[in-house]
Amino acid sequence: MNIALQRHITPDGNDGGRFRLSWVRAHLSQITEFFWFCLSFILFLLMGPFSAVVVLIGLGSLASEEKRERMREPARL
Repeated sequence: MNIALQRHITPDGNDGGRFRLSWVRAHLSQITEFFWFCLSFILFLLMGPFSAVVVLIGLGSLASEEKRERMREPARL
């Protein structure tokens, strides 16, 4: 007859951080996609029109004569 003294037993929610870890693992692709989006957006804002200079330098280094000589095209079938 001690109904008033009995407590409803509920878990306290302390699972040692396993829930957070499992949540991160389940949403890892979304987290990394958001990270790369934010990073590229911030770099776009910082570099602005000056990023074209970096792209042109990169294309120039790829198209240099030394690199073209070392590149091999795949054999035709």
